[in-house]
Amino acid sequence: MASRLLKDEDKMKLLVSLNNKTLDDYLKYTNSFIIGLKDYSINYIEFTLSEIKELLEKNNKIELFVSINKNIFNDEIIELEKVLIELNKLPIKGLLFYDLAVLSIVKRLNLNIPLCWHQTHMVTNYNTCNYYFNKGCKYAYLSSEITGNEMDEISNNSDISLMALFMGHPIVSHSKRNLLSNYFINYKYEKEEKDYLIKSNNSENYYIKEASNGTSIIYGNIVNGSKYVLNLRNKIDYGILDEQYIEHDLFLEILSLYKKLNEELDINKQEEYLLKIETLIGNDTGFFDKKTIYKVKRNEKN
Repeated sequence: MASRLLKDEDKMKLLVSLNNKTLDDYLKYTNSFIIGLKDYSINYIEFTLSEIKELLEKNNKIELFVSINKNIFNDEIIELEKVLIELNKLPIKGLLFYDLAVLSIVKRLNLNIPLCWHQTHMVTNYNTCNYYFNKGCKYAYLSSEITGNEMDEISNNSDISLMALFMGHPIVSHSKRNLLSNYFINYKYEKEEKDYLIKSNNSENYYIKEASNGTSIIYGNIVNGSKYVLNLRNKIDYGILDEQYIEHDLFLEILSLYKKLNEELDINKQEEYLLKIETLIGNDTGFFDKKTIYKVKRNEKN
């Protein structure tokens, strides 16, 4: 498998996970966006099919990725087929999927939707990326729980186009259950908010968010992967910046700095942008430099 080093003119694009339905503020920095399909997505702003069509008609030069990242149940298959047939008529750049029913239906119906394997914590190695590439997937959204070196290794050993989260609040876990509602019902408290911030004793905070498709636990700190942009901008096709839980004006300022950093060749300027980003959102690098899987050593007898 040949290394998939990108050419300078094809270096990493910034892909924004939107937090509102108006694109005007973002277009000076990027033309690539992720949205969720209403009733079929988790932790993305949701658009209906008609809203997606309208968005593409109004902005015909954008790259739009649509997410269907919920678990699919048997009684939802027929309606999902109809949805995928309609999406197939639209010029979307790609479809992010979690449930393998999406891959199966797209192949069975011979649809031409470019697929992105997006199984959250499972997208961790080049062997599985190659498997899904051979199954017809064009993209893989890498887990936020692997290191920058591991992302580099995947890029060097797979032909699949890669996405990775470089800035935002990564998801920790998701449950189909309505955990917040159940908690408040059980303890006879009144549920006043859609989501809550849980503070732990070791300075790590977590959001717990309940929506129609279940409950998500989301890391409370903003992960800042900016210093890994320079090493990975010729290896990762789409660097994702997620606006969820980030104030809009602050997000735009960060997006502007990431754009400058991604394009900059001067070392002094790079350091300037890195320092500005760190000043704005801190230096929590998540798992970019922390291994999460360790080989257990055997006790060797003398």
